[in-house]
Amino acid sequence: MKLHRPSWLWTMWYRLRPSPDLTVPPKFNRNSHKISSLMPAEDSGAWLLERMRRQMGLKTLASSRLLDFGCGVRFTQAILNRKIPIGSYTGVDCYPQMIDFLRSSVRDRRFSFVFLDARHALYNPNGRPLTRETQLPLPLHAFDIVSLFSVITHQYPDDAASILTMLRRHTATNGRLLFTCFLDDGIAEFEDRSPERNGGMCFYNPDFLARLVESCGWRIVDRPPADPPLIAHSFICAPA
Repeated sequence: MKLHRPSWLWTMWYRLRPSPDLTVPPKFNRNSHKISSLMPAEDSGAWLLERMRRQMGLKTLASSRLLDFGCGVRFTQAILNRKIPIGSYTGVDCYPQMIDFLRSSVRDRRFSFVFLDARHALYNPNGRPLTRETQLPLPLHAFDIVSLFSVITHQYPDDAASILTMLRRHTATNGRLLFTCFLDDGIAEFEDRSPERNGGMCFYNPDFLARLVESCGWRIVDRPPADPPLIAHSFICAPA
């Protein structure tokens, strides 16, 4: 016999259930529509963190110092609400209102957030141009893992090189860099396939991108394949 939950009991539980540690206003969720239609940001964040943990060969992230460039909200939400172990988490983004929200809402001392006023035609058109000398207000060689999910997918080569050079300075000697990218070995070097040519969808020739990465002080360790639609191709790198 099928049992039906009394509607009043369900309503009472729903109203009194423990609230999540972090509830994020929808305006701060910049996941692509394709990803958002499949799962909430918190779910995709948890999935990506678990995938990254496995790719790094770690049993846990409990002692890892993670620097997440182009952070958005999903990793913070997933770590806090799913109680995912983490040594420390530092998020960097060019969205000032979102960074202000995270700074004011997250009290956990393992977390810190940095606003980088970097120019991007789509996301921050009035920001300052990136260079290889652009500085972050963070300690040098202090992070075990540096992640860039859906960042290089929106960068022209000069800006990609500036970002990779900048982050190299903050990576520990035995640290690792993981970034996602759109690859096409049928193009010579690079193509922006967004209709507006504003960095909305940037593709790289794999060999060209590998040379760019190595010119920024990195050694390529692995190149995991894409797992669409959640994640594009990836590069895992170590300091050269």
